[in-house]
Amino acid sequence: MHTKEQRLAAALKKGDTAALAKIIDSYAGYVCAVIRNFSRGTFTEEDIDEICSDVFFGLWEHRAGLDVEYGLKAYLSAIARNAVKNRFRSAKPPTVDIDELELADDLSVEYKAELGELMRELDGLIKSLPDEDREIFMRFYFYGQKSSEIALITDMAEGTVRSRLSRTRAKLREELRNRGFDYEEIF
Repeated sequence: MHTKEQRLAAALKKGDTAALAKIIDSYAGYVCAVIRNFSRGTFTEEDIDEICSDVFFGLWEHRAGLDVEYGLKAYLSAIARNAVKNRFRSAKPPTVDIDELELADDLSVEYKAELGELMRELDGLIKSLPDEDREIFMRFYFYGQKSSEIALITDMAEGTVRSRLSRTRAKLREELRNRGFDYEEIF
């Protein structure tokens, strides 16, 4: 005896659009909940709906290879989590142009000049970092993302993100000291 999920999956594999419609009706709410929970509130409802549509489109596009040994719900959950990871990966943070940052008006001219030079040196050092380290650093310091969010986006363990961030900070501090900038607390 076949379960309802197995019958729907078999019909979907044969190209039955009515089976796809039934699957969407039955599981759209669940898939959206997986996306919402897995993204930890990062996406808007419109983004969640779009990713949900992508999940079902992907299900249709890859229906010939459909394998629901552990159930259609588990299969859709895996597709949804991967769709979230792919969305995060494709959303690289934009770069920051240090020259466009404005300094407070009440700073002395000398301090502004020194701070401007520090910012240019730091910008060059950040640009010279390996891509993954630069992305982690930018997401943490310039976009205020938590290490748990960065771990999800980069598909790394949170501990790995924290240790790479720590090593990057130490490397940047050392490089700045070698270039004559000796601030106690740069980051």
